[in-house]
Amino acid sequence: MKTLLRKFKSNYLIRVLFSLKGNARACIWAEPLWGIPYNLYLPYVTLFMTSIGLSYAEIGYVTSITMASQMVFAVLSGVLTDKLGRRRCTLIFDILSWSVPTFLWMCAQNLSWFVIAALFNGMWRITENSWYLLMVEDANKDQVIALNSLTNLMGLIAAFFAPISKFAVDAFGVVPTMRVLYGIACVSMTAKFIVLYRFSTETKNGVRRMEATKRKPIWKSLWECKDVYLRIVRERRMLLTLAILSCYILVTTLNSNYWALYLRDILGVSEGNVSLFVTLKSLVILFCSFVLVPRVRYQSIRKPMLLALMAFAAAQLLLLTNLGGAAGLAILMLSVALEATALSVLGPVTGSLVFIHADENERALIVGMVYATVALIVSIFPALVGQLAQRTLRAPFYVNLGLFVALAVLSVAISRLQNANQDGE
Repeated sequence: MKTLLRKFKSNYLIRVLFSLKGNARACIWAEPLWGIPYNLYLPYVTLFMTSIGLSYAEIGYVTSITMASQMVFAVLSGVLTDKLGRRRCTLIFDILSWSVPTFLWMCAQNLSWFVIAALFNGMWRITENSWYLLMVEDANKDQVIALNSLTNLMGLIAAFFAPISKFAVDAFGVVPTMRVLYGIACVSMTAKFIVLYRFSTETKNGVRRMEATKRKPIWKSLWECKDVYLRIVRERRMLLTLAILSCYILVTTLNSNYWALYLRDILGVSEGNVSLFVTLKSLVILFCSFVLVPRVRYQSIRKPMLLALMAFAAAQLLLLTNLGGAAGLAILMLSVALEATALSVLGPVTGSLVFIHADENERALIVGMVYATVALIVSIFPALVGQLAQRTLRAPFYVNLGLFVALAVLSVAISRLQNANQDGE
């Protein structure tokens, strides 16, 4: 027991967690107030949508509207983050992008509610920028991947509460349970936003950018974004980052939209039992994050990315070839475990790429323009794939298999470019 405890304390992520200071500590330690309710309701979102009458195609439309909203607000994110400051911008737009939508989802009766909520929810692209910079800007660059992983882990604590969701769904059904979960999320997330604002301070670079943009109109800052954007598209490293993010976000979006539906409608898993597989996925991600992520360094991502993509592809193939029955249950568990292993690496690595490759003085603008472009590229696909899913629920997973090949090629390319740059230095 003492040996196990000693190994736990010596783990890289644990050491980073308990050595955090300033904004990184405020961001990470407050994250469970957002992550736990989010991960509790997430597995049932599309089940809830279909239960109140939405079709597979309409789920795709809502996702595309969300992406279009993200594109607009991602363009504004860099300007607003610099103008308002990382801290204040995070508070304002966290409330608009999460407190308001969770309340609307709690009350939702038809497609219109989800469309309105999607327009608000797209604002999270602003806080993705401002919150992320608030967390990492004053932190050590070598800790960026670890901070991304810890962010995910704080939400995965929800795995220990997931059985409560199962019992509630079994007892009361998906719709009543989801309305309660959305209500809890609204209250908990709002509390998190207030706590973070109270215990954080503006970053050093944030103070400089606020002063630099203090007397500059927003429209002028937006106009100047074109110069930043031109520098992004002229730099091969940033173009590869754009492509990797686009593919990865589309993969996770399609998987999130149709995975639970596939389990229920194709494999015959009951709605309540879906949460058990989500719990397994979360626990494997937790374990792998402690074991695998400390071995990943931002200077060399090729091998971990390729191995993770192979694991994710194998997970999707197992899902598509699963025939159900007793053997099917074991295959499904293996599929979930492989997917979780892949996500434990892919999430932190892809989430760190923009920060690592962006110029410090224009980081907020670069992050905003990158994610605006990603949202633009991705936005049309959920609606198209939703039409395919209306014919067969296997379609989204076939699309993912193609995206895994693209991601593998892009990962090799960006890794070679990083190695070339390091050799040049």
